[in-house]
Parts: sequence; structure tokens; C-alpha cells
Amino acid sequence: MSRVLFFGPYPLPITGQSIAFKEVFSNFEGDKILLNSTKFKDNKILNTLYCLCLLPSVFLSKRFDKVYFTCSRSYLGFLKDFQLLLLCKLFNKKVVNHLHGADFNNFYINSGMLKPLIKWSYSKVNSSIILLPSMKSQFVSFPKMNIEIVRNTYPSEFENVIIDLNNKNTQILYLSNLIESKGILIFMESIKEILENHPVVVVKIAGSPMGDYLATSQEIRSKFEKHYNSLKKSFPDRLFYVGVIVGIEKQKILAESSIFVLPTFYQTEAFPITIIEAMRFGNAIITTNHNYLNDIVNDENGFLVKTNSVMDLTDKINLLLLNKTKLESIQKHNILEAQEKYSPKIFNSEIARIITNL
Repeated sequence: MSRVLFFGPYPLPITGQSIAFKEVFSNFEGDKILLNSTKFKDNKILNTLYCLCLLPSVFLSKRFDKVYFTCSRSYLGFLKDFQLLLLCKLFNKKVVNHLHGADFNNFYINSGMLKPLIKWSYSKVNSSIILLPSMKSQFVSFPKMNIEIVRNTYPSEFENVIIDLNNKNTQILYLSNLIESKGILIFMESIKEILENHPVVVVKIAGSPMGDYLATSQEIRSKFEKHYNSLKKSFPDRLFYVGVIVGIEKQKILAESSIFVLPTFYQTEAFPITIIEAMRFGNAIITTNHNYLNDIVNDENGFLVKTNSVMDLTDKINLLLLNKTKLESIQKHNILEAQEKYSPKIFNSEIARIITNL
């Protein structure tokens, strides 16, 4: 029987990619080995050095036949991916790559002198998994690559939850890392008007500050706290920042919320797991018409809004708050759609099939 090396980000930190990787590893029923590429959490340099040092010894000392990994789309990340794929070639290992971002093709095209090396490396991949049919363009430069499509999923522990829409609050939820390009500041500007005009609405924000090309983690923390502290003075009993939440606490906040908001324009955004988690718990979705999000959310799920538009976001939240019939219809639809399209049983079965059939 073959053994599989799983190489990728295992929480912490909590990101969509690390949650998906954990889901795949935890539910794969075959013989397996885990190599966590984020052992030092969000310290990218230490993580890269750790992987570069450990990978050769793993290949020399461990018995396995196949490798499943989630590819990087950065120069630093490619260092460990290149070493992994080189070792796979030298030791004759079969490889499955799982892409979770919307920027691989852009990374490849703009990689300069690394371009031939990336081309050679990914020619060694047996199969690449993408999240949506429209993501095939990410590997357009690799026409011989076998492409498999597997939609993202919510975690297996959410599979059997029962949602009673009558128990939901008039609550709006932002659940994602606090990243400027995830739209957290756009949301903060929007909720001032919402809270002023809807006296029963409660807003909860969950996530950890993280940096991007617009602001470092410290800068976004400072910007967020400035907005939050100002609003908290005016709405002390209706605005709450709950930090990072997991497990039962996460399920509770998703179950009690009615509207999930993610006004993202994050460059690598592809298929946010938080959106389908929110759908599974009966939330209407408001997100942006950005990258592939219009393949996931339509008017049956909620609304797509313009990026960086506080006015459009506010208007769409208002529409749902003022039309309870529409809101309830969307909530019911989202529960059913999540169960039918994004079931972890389907997801894990498809991933296992791809790995097993290599």
C-alpha cells in the first residue's frame, strides 16, 4: 500500500488554505505523513529555512510514494516548492498540487529569471487541483498538466449541524483575517450608518490582524483599533470584536448571525472558505465582484458589491435588513446549496480519488 507525504500549511495560523489543508490531511484514510510548512506560524523566513533543511532528510529517511502539496505563489515560497519538486523528480515520487489562490499565472508570468525554473518544476507535477472551472487559466502556461476541479468545502465538523432560522439574531458578521485588502476598513465605515439606522442590529467582527501590500499587521491593527474604539463608544452594546475564534465558539457565532460580509479585494482571493461556512450556517452573503467570487455568489446567495465602495456595501446590507422575506429565502437557499455543493464528504472523496489514482 502506498504512503502519501502531505506538505503544506497546518493551522496555526488560521487561513483558508491552512483550514483546507487540515481538512484534506485529517480525512485522508490512507497511510500518510505530515510535514507542516508553517511550523513557525506567520514567520515566512523561518518557515522556508525549516522546510529547506528538513525536506532532504524526509526524502532520505521516510518511505512514501506520493506527495500532496499546496503550491506557493511567491519567490520565497517557491524556494521550498522547487526543492520539493526537485526531490520528487530525483526520488521518483508522484505529485498532486492543490492551488488555493488566484495569482499563480501572474506569479509565473512575472517571475523573471525564475521563469524557466518554475516551468521545469511544475512540468513534474502529475495533477493539479483547482477550485473552479474558471481557474483553469491559472495553468494556461502548462497545457500538458492534468487539471482536476474540486470545489472548496466547509470543515467536516459542520456537516451535521442543524440550523433553526428562528433562533438567529439580527446580526452582521465579518469573519476573516483583519487584512486591509479583505475590506475590513470598508466594512468599518459602512457599519456606522447601519448601526445608526437599525437600532436592533448587532455587529460582530472575528479575525486576527495580518499584513498585505497595503498595510503591515501592526499598521492594520492600529487602523482597525482607531475605527473600532470610536464606534464602540457610540454603540457599546451592539459592536463586538471577538478576536480569533475556533471550534464551538466559531459555530455559535455563525449560527446566531444572519448576514455575512466580506468586502474583499485581496489580490489572491479565489474561493474563501468563510463564505461557504457562512452559507452552511444560514447566512446571506455580501461580498465583492472580485476575481472568481461571481462564480460562487449570485442573487440567490446574497449580493455582489463593487470593490472599495462603502455606499454600495451599505445599500446592500440595508436591502437585506429591510426585506425579511428576501433574507429568509436566501438563508434557506444557502443552507441547502452548501450541503449539496460543498459537502466535505464529496470534497474528501474527490481528493482521495485523485491521490489514489496517481
